[in-house]
Amino acid sequence: MSLLASDVRAASKDPAKPNVVILFSDDAGYHEFSLHGAELFPTPRINSIAANGVRFTNGYVSGTVCSPSRAGLLTGRYQNRFGHEFNIPPVYSETNGLSLEETTIADVMKQAGYQTIALGKWHLGYAPKFHPMERGFTDFYGFLQGARSYFPLDKPTRLNQLLRDREPVRPESFEYMTDELAIAAADYIAKSEDRPFFMYVAFNAIHTPNHVLQSDLDSLGGDTRQAKHRAMTIALDRAVGTVLDAINEQGIKDNTIVIFLNDNGGATGHDNTPLRGKKGSAWEGGIRVPFVMQWPGKIEKGKVIDEAVIALDIFPTIMKAAGVSESPGLPLDGTDLTPFLTGETKAPPHETLFWKSGANWAVRDGNLKLVVASGGSGKPELYDLSQDAEEKINIAAEHPDQVKKLESMYFQWKKDFPTPTWGGGKPKK
Repeated sequence: MSLLASDVRAASKDPAKPNVVILFSDDAGYHEFSLHGAELFPTPRINSIAANGVRFTNGYVSGTVCSPSRAGLLTGRYQNRFGHEFNIPPVYSETNGLSLEETTIADVMKQAGYQTIALGKWHLGYAPKFHPMERGFTDFYGFLQGARSYFPLDKPTRLNQLLRDREPVRPESFEYMTDELAIAAADYIAKSEDRPFFMYVAFNAIHTPNHVLQSDLDSLGGDTRQAKHRAMTIALDRAVGTVLDAINEQGIKDNTIVIFLNDNGGATGHDNTPLRGKKGSAWEGGIRVPFVMQWPGKIEKGKVIDEAVIALDIFPTIMKAAGVSESPGLPLDGTDLTPFLTGETKAPPHETLFWKSGANWAVRDGNLKLVVASGGSGKPELYDLSQDAEEKINIAAEHPDQVKKLESMYFQWKKDFPTPTWGGGKPKK
């Protein structure tokens, strides 16, 4: 019996080194994905990742806004530990960027023999020393700034220009950025041959500006802000499908880890139902995000995990999957999720998680969450998330001992943190 070319390619891959694809969306609302029951926002290709693997109902990111969240994901460490508490200002700087003392997951995967590819939005520094290819990535196709046009620019700046590795793409020539990043990802996957790859696809969708393909908008029959969000989400889901199809076409689905998550809670104007708050807040609506993962060769289909996980866990999980026992960098805050996902252990990945963004902060210990958030009372409020994920019923007055305990845990956690490197003024206690 003859083998298909895709079967030969799959057989030639080292199964001990799975490929890894992280699909990172931007600023979308919790209720703008049909995997959370949003009928207006059908996202079948994103849903398929959950169907083929696991959906985390209590999946978090470590930052309440874009740049800190990315810093946490790529280092596996609370970004507050190295002063990356706020968004990097959108001006060129030789000093503002992801700390050079930090080791990235791309550094580790590159050392393990992987081709390491970053696509899309960087938002971790503009000077050459902060460029993705100085932070562990072998390849880069994207832009350095935190936002840009979804369409080609005639006169881009050095911050928002499209780069191929380190060189500007001139002229910019593509139809729509969301589709373009997916096409680039599919091309890298098709050319991966025998070398395992680690791919970080950081879509700017569905961050502002609300640029849409007219064909996507026309399919919805409206031109409101919500319709534009829906059209941008249609494109995002289509792009995720393009990447998944490329993986399938290469015959490497069973040996490829795919993770999809959003970078923070939905921005103003987005739908975070049923969660309270939005981007920038320590309420659940600022930090709990769509978070799904598939690894058909390892994780059974259709799992739903209610225990809390965080984007910091991605680093140790894929590092261990690549056969690396320990990061050469500073101690990680994340946990390898594999034993938990395969049933090897039933212990929850985390007992306690923390967040800090200026005056907004929170600590979750088990199902109890103590939070101070913009728009709240200004005092720590206590919620039982197992009964009240919407954070409507403040039980602080009934449980003063728990308030004191969690507050003490939070202050102990942050006691050695440096002053934020940029933004936010003086750090708030």
